[in-house]
Amino acid sequence: MTESRRTVLALDLGGTQLRTAVVRSDGTISGRRASATPRTADEVVNASVDQMRRSLADVRAAGADDDPRPIAIGISAAGPIDVERGELLDPPNLDRSLWGLPLAPALATELGLPAAIERDTHVAALAEREFGAARGLTDFVYLTVSTGIGGAVVSGGRLMTGPDGVAGELGHLSLDMDGPPCGCGARGHLEALASGTGIAAIAAEAGLAARSAVEVAAAEGGGDPVATQIMERARQAFAAAAVSIVDIFNPQRIIVGGGIAIGQGDRLLEPAREAVRAHSFKRQAARVEIVPAELGDDVGLIGAVPLVGIALLGEDTHINPGAS
Repeated sequence: MTESRRTVLALDLGGTQLRTAVVRSDGTISGRRASATPRTADEVVNASVDQMRRSLADVRAAGADDDPRPIAIGISAAGPIDVERGELLDPPNLDRSLWGLPLAPALATELGLPAAIERDTHVAALAEREFGAARGLTDFVYLTVSTGIGGAVVSGGRLMTGPDGVAGELGHLSLDMDGPPCGCGARGHLEALASGTGIAAIAAEAGLAARSAVEVAAAEGGGDPVATQIMERARQAFAAAAVSIVDIFNPQRIIVGGGIAIGQGDRLLEPAREAVRAHSFKRQAARVEIVPAELGDDVGLIGAVPLVGIALLGEDTHINPGAS
């Protein structure tokens, strides 16, 4: 990492939480703040600006050794995203009023700093590559299992973005053509079966009193047979997707983050490991490890550092997600 990265303002816009922080070049976070994600576009822009200003003020008020002077804004947001225009496209886990929102240009204008934006899973992959479980790797897949399910693929040291910058939507692997509806409009996607929103929707359809994924998992722990069936199906769906991912991408590691993954731990990962050993092609299965992510809920904030370095400072010729 070069000294030119210095300090960035970080924004992580998720389906349920809006997080902000000041992040130093070594990945150190300060001034961390979190609030519920607003619904409308104007509310999101206003809340993001206000919260980033508060994060910066918190750091300055704490009396750090040096006054943080952010050189840019790094934004992690639910995809898909047009990174060149800095625009949210049609993220299924955000309110439709946000579709088409030019978030990065809006924040850049309000805060007077250049802004780079990328899909949350791409930002997480950059963070894990630089500071976490993917250090030293050239070929890995990052998966987040949370409100939604997203992915990022790094192959030969390059982030696979596709010609439109939106490749890697691994949560939309089709596992059951007759399965439950996904937020994108299709049926039986991994996200519809194993994400927080998917589990909650299946539980509601089954008439469970437990409606969130956390509540369904707790009901399973209490011995509820319907909750157990829902959670077991989610784990089986994740395992089946892991087999396909290993066969297609031949990664050194699959790195798994997100709130549901953290809560489930090896209860989610071990069936995937077993399925890969049993059903993936032998060469790929012998190489891959399936491991938990290392950076936890802060991954979208920490990833603002490599994102800004790549998108705005040209510090990495292999990965170029673009800037606004």
